[in-house]
Amino acid sequence: MAFSAEVSTKKGTQLYSEALSLSGYGKYNLYILLATGGCLMCVIIETMCMSFILPAAQCDLDLSLSQKGVLVSIGFLGVMTTSHFWGFMADFRGRKNIMIFCLVTSSLVSLVCSIVPWSWLFILLRFCNGALISGASSIVYSFAGEYHDDKYRPMVISWLCSFVAAGQIYIPGLAWSILPSEWSYEVEALGLLFRPWRLLLIVYALPSLIVSAMLSILPESPKFLLAQGKHDETLQILTKMFVVNTGKKAHEYPVSTIVLDEVQEKKADENANVFRIIWDQTATLFNKQYCFKTILICYLQFGVFLSASALSLWFPQIINTLSQYAEKVSNAGVTLCGSIDDQPISLNKFRSLFYEYSMWSDISTLDKVCDDHVDTGVYLVVLCIGAAIGATYIIIGILINHLGKKKLLVGFAATTAICGLVAQYISGYQTILILCGIYLLISSLVGVVNALAVDLYPTSIRAMAVAVSLMCGRLGATIGSNVVGIIFYSYCELIFIFFAVNHVLIIVAAILLPTKKLETKKMNFLE
Repeated sequence: MAFSAEVSTKKGTQLYSEALSLSGYGKYNLYILLATGGCLMCVIIETMCMSFILPAAQCDLDLSLSQKGVLVSIGFLGVMTTSHFWGFMADFRGRKNIMIFCLVTSSLVSLVCSIVPWSWLFILLRFCNGALISGASSIVYSFAGEYHDDKYRPMVISWLCSFVAAGQIYIPGLAWSILPSEWSYEVEALGLLFRPWRLLLIVYALPSLIVSAMLSILPESPKFLLAQGKHDETLQILTKMFVVNTGKKAHEYPVSTIVLDEVQEKKADENANVFRIIWDQTATLFNKQYCFKTILICYLQFGVFLSASALSLWFPQIINTLSQYAEKVSNAGVTLCGSIDDQPISLNKFRSLFYEYSMWSDISTLDKVCDDHVDTGVYLVVLCIGAAIGATYIIIGILINHLGKKKLLVGFAATTAICGLVAQYISGYQTILILCGIYLLISSLVGVVNALAVDLYPTSIRAMAVAVSLMCGRLGATIGSNVVGIIFYSYCELIFIFFAVNHVLIIVAAILLPTKKLETKKMNFLE
């Protein structure tokens, strides 16, 4: 997109937002989108790939039922454990280098996982992987948002989240092409068989190295540098953006001095105790000025992740159950809870299923001898869902400036809640799948919530605010993925009522959320 605004050759002083607007929107911004979007895709790959690795790795690692349950959620636990710390590091030391460090180290941990013969070490390394990739997840929204003005920021952050769908397509796509293979190679030095699932782990780790190389080309966030008092570096970056985006000469950029828009929070003493600094940064989020919006943003993240992750992890099992029930009755006679009631599960068997949900396997296989055969039928379904979510992110990115973030939040939350409730009470196999698929589009609201979070906080605490809210989101994902199984197989008639109540709370939080712009400095521009 070419920048068409007329630019005066007379240089002057500008607020950061104005200087950023004058730098244009074009090739430079597209590269930022690709690099940061790739970063977010890597986060999804590293945190969700275990759902496809576990079925093929269970025999080689001799995984017990409880170990499988731990492995499903251990990555999210790692993310929650360190999100707060990485948010602090990003606000204190900068965005770019922390993201690169996290991507490279998490990738190296995954590579080591591919040659680990012991289950206990594999579990420990997956926790470390989550703890490291958490940094990229916490910081990427702030980094991308600070390169864009108010006009483009919401759209870019929504498009950035479309790379989540790219990750959701990449995971089953690669699994589909690698896991069905039957080859193996004995590594005597390590005492293991190198089989397709180990190669798949390596392939899942490679995008992080590629994206870290892409990020290394970019400079640090210009807004962060300006907040640190590095005016000349900020001006140099925005001038380069102007040249790349507009094709004009550097001397034509009409800005000589840049002033930060927002009123800066008190800068932390770099010589102070690190824990004291983290506490002060966090306490700022809950002071009189930010407390209410912080609580609401945290619940929005919690609620969206709760509803999105809970059903998505169980959806393949639901498909399995519905298809089995459809073989006994006509497709038109299939109901969601009818299919569940047709398969009574004892408490002990349910506990096995609770630990086995990431396996996406038939209930009847749970008590059999270890079987690492991979059913590829679920891959196509997951690929289609990922494509639909990606398309929704793009549509939201186009509409977000026209409709507004709050209206999109309220509209999507209400629509998905209604579709879920109707799916619970309607008959018809295909209809239920379509309605459940529409419900799963709730995950596309993650981008909208993060766009709000980036807008509502100043540069000095922005990364911390996003990190804390995402930590609440990951908590919602962990709780949702574990609790929903209990509700679904014990009290099926309540499952979408549970989701609907959560969506009502999301709507209330969205309506109450203050969206008043940050306080800005008043200044007279030099003529």
